[in-house]
Amino acid sequence: MVGVLPALGSGLTDLQRSGQEERLLDYDLTHYARAFAEVRYFSYFDERLETFTDDPALRARVRLHPKRLPVGRHLYALALPVAYRAALRGCAVLRVEQFTGVLPAVIARRLYGIPFVVTYGYDYDAVVRVAGSRVKPAYFAWLRRLALPRAAGVIVPNRDLGALLRRRWPGLTLLELPNGVDPERFRPAPAPPGERAERVVVYVGRLSPEKNLLRLVDALALVDAPPARLVLIGDGPEARAIGDRARSRRVRVELAGVVPNRELPARLRDADCFVLPSLTEGHPKALLEAMSAALPCVVSDRGGNRLLVDDGESGVRFDPEDVGAMAAGIRRVLLDRSLAARLGAAARERVLADYDLDRLLAAEVRFVLDVARARGR
Repeated sequence: MVGVLPALGSGLTDLQRSGQEERLLDYDLTHYARAFAEVRYFSYFDERLETFTDDPALRARVRLHPKRLPVGRHLYALALPVAYRAALRGCAVLRVEQFTGVLPAVIARRLYGIPFVVTYGYDYDAVVRVAGSRVKPAYFAWLRRLALPRAAGVIVPNRDLGALLRRRWPGLTLLELPNGVDPERFRPAPAPPGERAERVVVYVGRLSPEKNLLRLVDALALVDAPPARLVLIGDGPEARAIGDRARSRRVRVELAGVVPNRELPARLRDADCFVLPSLTEGHPKALLEAMSAALPCVVSDRGGNRLLVDDGESGVRFDPEDVGAMAAGIRRVLLDRSLAARLGAAARERVLADYDLDRLLAAEVRFVLDVARARGR
């Protein structure tokens, strides 16, 4: 049996708020359910699996353990290994979906000897610094020292993060495994969008400071030809500020809110280009989905974007602090249809070659199975 621990404070209810619960159920948990006799999912919410899926195979093989105690997420992370001691002790291995949720696994390893595999998905310190936190960088530094040397395996989405961790802990067992996408679900439109009064520029993700969306609105104000409308899919703390900035800059912005993952391909196929202006990125799933849909992608020259997009070959990169450069990149793909088609086709080919989700998840499950077998259970 495998136990699955989500990010700190997360669960299917939380993932549904960002439209991502379907991805966890349809792909991650489905792959683990095929490989293990039982999957035990430990949530930070009082929820039931039946609320989120009708799939009989998942209902038969996945057991959701809801939150038991009326305490905050940090206290519950400490209490979970005791509250669910019997369920945890039956697990051969724990799979921690994100580094922020690793503390219960560390405690379970100490109490019951259960090995764990954790994903270290992005530069956590950079994100909280952009958000202005002074406490969280110190907390993450402490959590890295506590958890990573004790992990049976660490999954990183790109070589840069792997090199960073290896310099600090040379003995880590690392698996470099990028995020993936279902290329059949996120397939290109049968034909490119026809001529219309305005072009559609789409962004998918959190509306939060590190995503640099206020500068994106400023950049769209500079794109006067062709006329463009910005569609922001997602939610977050900057939604109101973005709306205010759009009104003051006279930019047409649609705050579309959260869109379920199954409905996202249609929204991408209706767009003329995808933009990701983040100040920091790990290995962005939203970018992979847009690339799979053969959208021309205009992205910041930061983090994982650099590894996915070759400037001028499979997309356009820009300095995220240079509003003029951002506007120029967007204008370039909106005006030049042949360039947009060429960039989109190259992006799709890159996804098919390297980022097929089923293939990547199969490799992940094999890695976790090896840890379970090494324990002899």
